[in-house]
Amino acid sequence: MSQQINRIKQRIKTINGALKVTSAMKLVSTVKLKKWKNKMFVNRTYSSQIEEITNEVFRFAKKVKSPFIEPNLESRRKLYIIVSSTLGLCGAYNSNIFKLADITLKENDELIVLGKKGLNHFEKDRFTMLKDFSSYSTITDQGVIRQLSQFVTEQYQANKYQEIHLIYSSYKNSFVFVPKDVTILPVKKPEENNELDFAPIMEPTPQKLVDSLLPLYLKTLIYSKLLESEVCEHAARRNAMENATDNAQELIDKLTIELSKARQSSITEEITEIVSTARAQ
Repeated sequence: MSQQINRIKQRIKTINGALKVTSAMKLVSTVKLKKWKNKMFVNRTYSSQIEEITNEVFRFAKKVKSPFIEPNLESRRKLYIIVSSTLGLCGAYNSNIFKLADITLKENDELIVLGKKGLNHFEKDRFTMLKDFSSYSTITDQGVIRQLSQFVTEQYQANKYQEIHLIYSSYKNSFVFVPKDVTILPVKKPEENNELDFAPIMEPTPQKLVDSLLPLYLKTLIYSKLLESEVCEHAARRNAMENATDNAQELIDKLTIELSKARQSSITEEITEIVSTARAQ
């Protein structure tokens, strides 16, 4: 019986150690989640304004030309930017992205993978992987955004790809994240809208405005999607650590009850032995 009690005590001690780790990680993830959510909500105001301005320019400057909006018919290949995490312990965050990518990618497609988990997943596949951003501490680093925007622009203007896509995690709330595939190039023109009955004045010219606006629009679009993925990662990790903490505490409670029963059985056994010995004498 004493061996059983010692074994239960050891299990409780081990689980308590894990509980301290998951509790600390949950706390860290909660702080990071709050920080990145605030950034995301602030950025949404800015990015929605950029999108609205871009849409209005397209509605009234219909004769402008730009390599950002022209379909590329010279290539049938597509380039996919896949957003994953570098760290683990974030539940199904990465696996959901990989599932969407696996059913979306075709044989001749090429990849840019953000996050070491994605690099490890796709390096064994048949796809060509371009660019490595693993040296950056976060996918929303301005160096990543600048290089990524410049690279995809150059590649699309060189007619290397028919389309350029971004596969990322869309944030619904702190418990629901949906993997999505969005086309970032060519830029999709908005549908006809007659809300304004007059054309805005575009300075210096509509063409020059489009030439300067579209690179900013693309950079803002990429940043907003990567920022959303960052929020989803921290939310997923917080949820995973919360579940792990709750499960550990539940297991400790069960083992504590089991330990109490084992002790009671041990005491009962000792009393029985004492009584039996006394009667025998």
